[in-house]
Amino acid sequence: MKSETKPTPRTADVIVRVARKGDAVPLGAFFLRAWKEAGPEALGFTGANEEAIKEIASKEFLASRLASPNTRIVIAERRGGILGFASIRRVSQREGELSGVVVLEGESGRGLGTRLVRKACDVALRTGILLLTVKTEAFNARAIGFYKKNGFVEMKKTTEKVGRRRIPAMVLQKGLR
Repeated sequence: MKSETKPTPRTADVIVRVARKGDAVPLGAFFLRAWKEAGPEALGFTGANEEAIKEIASKEFLASRLASPNTRIVIAERRGGILGFASIRRVSQREGELSGVVVLEGESGRGLGTRLVRKACDVALRTGILLLTVKTEAFNARAIGFYKKNGFVEMKKTTEKVGRRRIPAMVLQKGLR
């Protein structure tokens, strides 16, 4: 195991697991906290606004995602508090999208993102997904480096519409077998 993914004293007690129905409210609190800590111009949140974040953080929205057969959310938690999440969305029988990976700013750099991605890949493979795609801002070198470190390969550049903005994006993929 690489040194950056070994549990530190602060992460040794972190549990990484698949989210359940009852996690909708704590997930909502996590999203609002992550948004507040990172700020609206933070990489990964490019183009999002407070209204969109509040909708994503709502109990109704998250409960519908947790109940969907095409979505799996993985969370990292310590003593019941969520520190990070990764979300997988099935896009076809054998393909999925890693549609979000967020770790609280104060927990960044401790290997939680890697643990979340590994668990998300395991969950995806167990559900029959053989190819996982992720998109991030094309100018987000940190995220691109993170995904490459976790086995994703750059495929193409594209443009994503987020609200009224067009954001240059990088598409990366990883085969799960």
